Amino acid sequence: MILEELEDERRWDEAFARSRDVLAFLATEAMAEYRAGKTQ
Repeated sequence: MILEELEDERRWDEAFARSRDVLAFLATEAMAEYRAGKTQ
């Protein structure tokens, strides 16, 4: 049971780390579109 919980926590940590990369990419993309006048 404890090993399963540790594995779940590890997977959560990895997913969170990846999501920060995705959010940073999306934010950079959104700012580029804003600066290019492509947003309303």
